[in-house]
Amino acid sequence: MKLLMRWIQISDVHFQTKVKSFNTGQLRSKLPEYLNKIKNETGAIDTLIITGDYRYAPEGEVNTTNVYDYILKLADSISVACNNIVTVPGNHDLTRSSVRKAVIKEIRSDYSPNIGTIEIEMLTSLQNDFSFYHTLQQQLNDSLNWKTNPHIILELENCNLLLLNTALTAGAGDDDENKLIIGSSYLDAAVANIKNGKPIIAVGHHGLDFIEREEKKLCTNYFDQKNIRLYLCGHSHDITFSSFGDKIKQANCGCLIQDDKTVYAGINVGELYDDGTVKIQCHKWESSINNWVIDSAHSRQYDNLYDCNQPNTEEDTIIFKTENDFSICGYQLLAGLGSDGIKYIWKKKEYYVESLAFNRRLKMESENPNDRITSAYTISTSIGCDLSTSGQQCKFCETGTNKFHGYLKAEEIALQCIFMAKYDSNCTSYPQLKDNMREFAFMGQGEPCYNYPAIKQAILLTDYVMEKIDQKVSRYIISTCGITEFMPSLITDIKNNVFRNRITVHFSLHTIGEERNELMPINKDHNYSEFIRYCHMLHQVSGEKIGVGILMFNKYKLTNSGEKKYTLTKDKLDEILSLLDKDVFRIDLCTVNSTSTGANHKLSMEIANELLEFVKSKGYEGKIFTSFGDSELSGCGMLSSSIEKMEEAGNKTIQQFNLSIDLLREAQEYLDSTLLN
Repeated sequence: MKLLMRWIQISDVHFQTKVKSFNTGQLRSKLPEYLNKIKNETGAIDTLIITGDYRYAPEGEVNTTNVYDYILKLADSISVACNNIVTVPGNHDLTRSSVRKAVIKEIRSDYSPNIGTIEIEMLTSLQNDFSFYHTLQQQLNDSLNWKTNPHIILELENCNLLLLNTALTAGAGDDDENKLIIGSSYLDAAVANIKNGKPIIAVGHHGLDFIEREEKKLCTNYFDQKNIRLYLCGHSHDITFSSFGDKIKQANCGCLIQDDKTVYAGINVGELYDDGTVKIQCHKWESSINNWVIDSAHSRQYDNLYDCNQPNTEEDTIIFKTENDFSICGYQLLAGLGSDGIKYIWKKKEYYVESLAFNRRLKMESENPNDRITSAYTISTSIGCDLSTSGQQCKFCETGTNKFHGYLKAEEIALQCIFMAKYDSNCTSYPQLKDNMREFAFMGQGEPCYNYPAIKQAILLTDYVMEKIDQKVSRYIISTCGITEFMPSLITDIKNNVFRNRITVHFSLHTIGEERNELMPINKDHNYSEFIRYCHMLHQVSGEKIGVGILMFNKYKLTNSGEKKYTLTKDKLDEILSLLDKDVFRIDLCTVNSTSTGANHKLSMEIANELLEFVKSKGYEGKIFTSFGDSELSGCGMLSSSIEKMEEAGNKTIQQFNLSIDLLREAQEYLDSTLLN
């Protein structure tokens, strides 16, 4: 594997001429010496890449001298000449004005990503606002002309850099996320200038999530087609790595300020190899020791990221995935370093479904400190939701907005359970997970009750494997909106001791009366009173209390449904509880996640606790159920089969998948032989 290019990326300098914090002053003064150390230890640095926000705009600084001198000092410490300093503008590097706001408002009102151009007068006006940046950039490297096209191609010896002005329509005075317009036609015009087959690395200030939604989709597809696999950016003052499209990796660098603990002061050292592999080593400012250090926890390596048509060297170990119709293809970490768990993405044909391992969500309700912690797994039972075929999907659920593409087989449902438990039983990142009990909840994509025969078989397969790998099962939960058809079969199976472990039901009731007809249209054909009757029958044979989910609506408003809002008051909660026997049911008060279908007004912990205390005052067991992973679209009602931020499955994930396939096949053979006998 031959090194093609090594770069250092810094971002968000925010050079102040007035007051700056002690940490900011220290980290900046010590950075040149640290960069020199990196160069001496790793080898020559080809390029210094700076991804915007050179000044601190509120100061109104127009003199580029201070930041120019500092950048030269950094470049000199790694022996990088001015023509190898690469810059892009940020939102602090432009001049804000009422005229700019009006121009941006006008552009946003009628811009079409499929056309991808802005009227020339407006485009010129926007670009003229970057006078501070243009002055700085020309001092550093006057060979680049940003005024013809907002985006530029810079050809280097072994790769091309696509330099983006993502701040072109920034500075309108509001939140820029999902609103920035970059001009898809200008992007295409820049890339069209490339006359070689070298890899292309994109560089911009804002992350791709800041681009207007439709334009982001268009640009993501474009990047995939043009083999633009790496995007370097800043702006968020944090170190993050994200996935977009089929194979695009976004590396978000930290900043060079540290006024408090809410930002990540850091730099990235990147390397591109001739087989398409990209390595990014992160370095951060550690205030506790007043110095820079390597941040191994955040560093990344993307093997064969670019299609370079180069054979693998002997040192590159590739684990090939066992062929299967239903296959793991990627994951997304929930919370920092996956401390809340992992969302796994599975693929069947061209469709995607999710399963979730929440390793911090659930603990045993017993007060006994010796009781084991339980890892909670959410499993999908179909591709999309069957209720959407008749327009009866829950109005607050993202899954229901997708088309239904069929039920998953028993083996596909079991594979999700087996893989997640197997992975956690051998997790090197969080070794404490191996001793957790396992709870499997069929409450991912789909209405599980319509697929009960497959769920039943999946439970039997999973039980065999859990015993095989010495993992203890807490229970299985079948979550339903209140469809009664499967209840007689479930009750009979429990009576006949079909299952090895506890089985219970979770009833997503949420509200009653006409309000339930509106929010959960299935209620018109499947009234909750009938399901409650079956729950009593189930409780008699299982002895397990049935969980009842009640969403804590707080001025909840459906998208495009007028001004009507829904709120769970104590009076409404009292009406719901009056229908439920406290000896049969326990109450789960659930937070409401925002989706494209509607949004909840912010709910305070005070209000939530008042509702919980009311539940307990009526004699019910109850708890507040908060979804981890809501920001990663992994919370209740948020599963949309999105792969935008998916990390591709690596060797360890593939290895555990292959082992899970082997265990599943062994379980199938065992059950088949049992039936024959």
